[in-house]
Amino acid sequence: MKLNFGMDLVRNLLSSFCVLTLLLIYTDCCEDQNACNCTVVQGTFFADCSNLGLNKSPVFWPNVTNINLSHNKLTYLPLESTLPSNLTFLDLSYNEIKHILNKTFKGLWKLSDLRLNGNKLGVPVNLDRNAFADLENIKHLDLSNNPELTFRIMPILTYGLRNSPIEILRLNKIHCTFGPSTELRVDDLRYLKNTSLKELHISSNRLEIVEERAVGYLPQTIKRVSIADNNLTFGLYLLELFFLKNLEWINASMQHMSHNPREVLKSFFFFSCNNKRRDNSEESTSETANKPLRYLTNFQKQEFSSSRMNYTFPVPYNLKTLFMNESGLGYSIPEIRFTRNNIENLYTQGNSLRSWIGPVRSLENLKRLDMSNNFCTSVSDYFFQHLNSIVELYLNNNLLGFSLASDREGKIFRYLNTLSHLELKGNKIASLPTAVFVNLTNLKYLDLSNNLLTSIDFNISHLKSLTYLNLSSNQIQYLSDSTMDAFDQHSNQAPITLSFSNNPFLCECKTLKFLHWMDQEKNSSKIHLNNFNEYTCRKEGKLIKFVDIQQHIKELEKECASYRTLIFVVTSCILLFLFILTTGLVYRYRWRLRYFYYMTKSRYHGYKSVRGEDEQTDFKYDAFVSYADKDLRFVQQMTSKLEGEKGIRLCIHHRDFVPGYDIAENIITAINKSRKTILILSPNFIESEWCMYELHIAKMEEIYNRDNENVLFLICYEEIPAPKIPLSIMDVIHQKSYLEFPNDEYGNTVFWDKLHAAIV
Repeated sequence: MKLNFGMDLVRNLLSSFCVLTLLLIYTDCCEDQNACNCTVVQGTFFADCSNLGLNKSPVFWPNVTNINLSHNKLTYLPLESTLPSNLTFLDLSYNEIKHILNKTFKGLWKLSDLRLNGNKLGVPVNLDRNAFADLENIKHLDLSNNPELTFRIMPILTYGLRNSPIEILRLNKIHCTFGPSTELRVDDLRYLKNTSLKELHISSNRLEIVEERAVGYLPQTIKRVSIADNNLTFGLYLLELFFLKNLEWINASMQHMSHNPREVLKSFFFFSCNNKRRDNSEESTSETANKPLRYLTNFQKQEFSSSRMNYTFPVPYNLKTLFMNESGLGYSIPEIRFTRNNIENLYTQGNSLRSWIGPVRSLENLKRLDMSNNFCTSVSDYFFQHLNSIVELYLNNNLLGFSLASDREGKIFRYLNTLSHLELKGNKIASLPTAVFVNLTNLKYLDLSNNLLTSIDFNISHLKSLTYLNLSSNQIQYLSDSTMDAFDQHSNQAPITLSFSNNPFLCECKTLKFLHWMDQEKNSSKIHLNNFNEYTCRKEGKLIKFVDIQQHIKELEKECASYRTLIFVVTSCILLFLFILTTGLVYRYRWRLRYFYYMTKSRYHGYKSVRGEDEQTDFKYDAFVSYADKDLRFVQQMTSKLEGEKGIRLCIHHRDFVPGYDIAENIITAINKSRKTILILSPNFIESEWCMYELHIAKMEEIYNRDNENVLFLICYEEIPAPKIPLSIMDVIHQKSYLEFPNDEYGNTVFWDKLHAAIV
């Protein structure tokens, strides 16, 4: 053991000595000694020439294996003679390089990491298909942010990499932001079939269509694909992903996004951006296996509806993470099934998935689901029925307040027995039923911040594992006694952290117990009040910090003691005032209330309006006669004259009222069915309670049902002493025309003619 230890020590000393010797011998790594910073990193020489404003590449010594020339002003790629043959890492990102020549990469057969992103590279017309062939050991190639490359580079690039050990290929934004839409074709990917590619990044390329069968040419080694920020439409290529058995990660977020207009100016000033679509007449002659084609054709033949998909959607078996954030998805989620898969993380933020119907089947391994920012207004009771392995669920910034408020039995979350993290912030939640979280026994983290809660009504005892509850930025003014007791009982089983920041707490008599509780729990080991120093309460327009609450509690206790008697007296006075006011209003509007009451009652108990559905003014009677029983002889005379001789239809209560109904209901119905109401004024009329009732009902009919049409007509049958005339009748006499009964033979004839003319 001692001998082995001594040998290891000697080897370490020799290694250190060799490295030190190299550092002393090679104090620089290029001809221009002031150009680059040279260091030894893990036994290899690294030349850092970044951010030096270089217009051309220095000539590097043969011992250099890593070169960083990023963020300079190079306009062309370094010549073969300036680069060492043992180069393994070359970073030329963010320069002004415009051209790739046929011999640009000649001799760089050991290069494994090449970064050309952020330049102005284009595709020369005479670029040979073997331009990248010398990169025999390349593993990481980055050509991103070269908007003039376009997908025309793809067939040349992939042909040159066909025999390389390429693992990571980055081609993000090789197409102008405001250029025409692009298509990924079979010829772009066909030569990658036999490579060891693990990651392909083609985001921000205005990619709209993927040619049928193109995805099939991605190698089975592919694990990560990024196609974010494109214009993708649905097509068969989605089903072709099913055959990439080792695919674990897909980022398809931000489809059909609006880009910043500044990109237009940047494109105009720095790039030509006159890219044209590739000739659509080109046809791929590549061979494709028959089995995938038959498989996909079967999918095409199956049917689905908007509420239920009648097929199983194919998913790569080993896919674990799928990003579809801000992808323009604007659907209701129907019942849907997937093939067997291992998806663990699913992100669909920032879409318009406004209704979640479900259930969603065959996602048994899903652990993390984020459906925030989807404007969702409703979620069904069985949407999560088959998602019972979810551990983290993010539903922030939707509109789930109404759905959750009506979930009185806790059906929405009842299947999520393994859920430990739930976020519902920003959902316009004003109230939550008692049993909404009844089955979430393993829930540890619950975020209900940025909602409209005024109280905590849900049962906390159901959440036995809860350790953190965020209720910040709601409308809570204080906690009820039952809520405080529930928190105390829960903390006896397990400590809990509560967050109440940015709630409008009140410092009033009714909140005194709550203030005592908060002051007591601020130093408790069982209940931790998060950010307690930031809590405030409002008293008489002033904000009081909870840190200094003790003195204010004492003052509040004294004030509240004297307020109790005052509150009782004031409350009694208010109730008495309201009683008197109500009584006065009822008396003041008694006739109007009676009228509406009986009209409503008649409509809902068999009485129908005499007006037809076409709103024409046809009535059953020409006039309703209101008279005292002692004046019946005059009414009989009127009936003989008007009905017998003039053909006028009169409503006489002795004759025409319906037996079995209340007198008040008969009166209202008769007035409503008559064109006019004739009042036979006499001392007997004034003394009759029902006559006065008929007068007031007729006035209500005139105002509310006839649009102030002249309905009332007065006949002074006998002289009434002025002191005995009520004000209500006096008002009618002053406002309406009336006739006096002359009680002589010649005058009676004129009287009946005038009365007939007034009624007609």
